[in-house]
Amino acid sequence: MSLPRLALCLSLLLATAPAHANEPAAATLDGAWQLQSGEFVDELGRTVDYASLDLQGIKVLGDGHFAFTTTQGGRFWAGGSGGFVADAGSYTETPRMASYPLVEGGRYRFSYTLEGDTWTLERHEDGKRVEREVWRRLTVSP
Repeated sequence: MSLPRLALCLSLLLATAPAHANEPAAATLDGAWQLQSGEFVDELGRTVDYASLDLQGIKVLGDGHFAFTTTQGGRFWAGGSGGFVADAGSYTETPRMASYPLVEGGRYRFSYTLEGDTWTLERHEDGKRVEREVWRRLTVSP
C-alpha cells in the first residue's frame, strides 16, 4: 500500500472512531440480566431495600434497546422498554413505554461498573444516590 493511500485509510479510521466510541461498551451489556439486589430512596428520603419488597426482575438489552419486567411476590410490579446508550462508565435509558410515570424528561442516567457477569448501576440526583441495582448476566446452559 502506498504511503498516501495508507495515510488516507488512517485518516478515515480516526475520523470515524468518535462516532462509534460508545458501541463497544453498549455491546458488552447486550444480553439478559437478572436482578440480584437493589435499593432506592423513597419520597420521604428513606432508603428502601428491594429485598424488603420482595422485588425480582429481568432486563434484556440488545442493539441499543432494553426491556424489563419487575415482579413483587411473583406478581407484576413494573415494566418498561425503550432505548439505551452506554459508554465506559455511563448508561442512560430512555423508556418509550413504562408502567410508571416518567421523571427527569424520561431519561435515566446511571453510572455503572461491569465486573465479569456482575453489572452494578447507580443513579444520583443533586449529588445523592437515589437508586442502586446489581444485576447478574444470565447465561445459556448447554
